[in-house]
Amino acid sequence: MAPTARITSYKDLFVYQKAKALTVDIIKYFSKIKVSRTKEFLFSQLFRSTSSIAANLAEGFGRNYSGSFRQFVGISRGSSFETEYWLEILLDLGEFDPKIINGFIERDNEICKMLTGLMKKTKGSQS
Repeated sequence: MAPTARITSYKDLFVYQKAKALTVDIIKYFSKIKVSRTKEFLFSQLFRSTSSIAANLAEGFGRNYSGSFRQFVGISRGSSFETEYWLEILLDLGEFDPKIINGFIERDNEICKMLTGLMKKTKGSQS
């Protein structure tokens, strides 16, 4: 079995890297689309929830306490579920490329699974 790399920063977490990349890709895709005020609200909610996934990992890691980190991983997971919700709403509107939206949903689901695994891995570790 290969040795596990030591995590010295939240930036070392693969799930953080994937969540940040998803955030950037979602913002790039939707910010170039001109929409009504109603859809601007939906985009704003999506941008907020997506960016919260990685941001909460960073904040939790910065607290330097594993119990707090686990709590923030849980908050990140909740933001991942919320992101999927907003993407589903945009998909249901039928005005955006379903292949792209479904690709975002698949990436978000992968991140959510990784967050679940990270929560299980940190369960019970209090330092």
